[in-house]
Amino acid sequence: MASSPTIPGLKYASHQYGQHQLQQVGVWQFEEPEAAVSTPAYWIIFIHGGGWRDPRNTINDFVPSIKHMLALADLPKSAVRGFASLDYRLSPHPQFPQDPASTPANEFRQAQHPEHAQDVLSALRFLDAEYAIGSNYVLIGHSAGGTLVHQVIMNNDASCAWGPAAPLPAALISISGIHDLRGLADRHGGVYDSFISDAFGSDRLAWDAASPAKLPGSYKSLCPSEPRLFILATSAEDTLIDVDELDNMEAKLIKDGITPIAIRNLRLEHDNIWEDGTQVAELVAKAVAELQQR
Repeated sequence: MASSPTIPGLKYASHQYGQHQLQQVGVWQFEEPEAAVSTPAYWIIFIHGGGWRDPRNTINDFVPSIKHMLALADLPKSAVRGFASLDYRLSPHPQFPQDPASTPANEFRQAQHPEHAQDVLSALRFLDAEYAIGSNYVLIGHSAGGTLVHQVIMNNDASCAWGPAAPLPAALISISGIHDLRGLADRHGGVYDSFISDAFGSDRLAWDAASPAKLPGSYKSLCPSEPRLFILATSAEDTLIDVDELDNMEAKLIKDGITPIAIRNLRLEHDNIWEDGTQVAELVAKAVAELQQR
């Protein structure tokens, strides 16, 4: 059962940024905002995982982490402008079939890359128009969400066919992120081919083109000013996404002249990380503290 979006001390609003049921964003703001201070305050924005296709993953996946953030002494209320969680159109899932004859078009899950990433960019543009987030936000992605946070940079260009550019985050956090689609599939002996193909098609060259760790260009040239901070994190107890995914992304960023903070000692199994939320909150506190020192 999905958790409730209601969090004591915060007011909640749900917005649609497109016609599809899944093109929605949840926003939590303080009922009594802190008085303005001289140090910057950031929006904390989350993109859930679920292999681009699992309807059980929703905007509410962020609720446990928000609750922990509110209790963290290392993340003062004055440093946070608000919280947001993005949903996006999903690819079909064999365990959750839909009848195309009876399912309304705005509920049908048939998205393929680049539609997931297009939705994320659309949601960020909506948040900027509605809440003036600018680049004052920390963007967090878990698993497939870790792919999407990097794809925001990979495809965020005014000349891109995906639409107008969105403001880039001040900090990016990829937790158990998928960064090399072909590499992940090969290391798992084909077990992952199905969910990757459902989202990206069967052409492995297309997988490479969508993989953040295989960006042919340079992240440094794509984002000379923002993000100022990249954090990559993974758990040794994660049996779904191995540490190679972090290693490959770290190597790519370093090659491009960016030194990320790499954290390999998270605890818990893959989904337990966001279900518990403690470590997600700690990573956000670390990101905000680092930003305030830069």
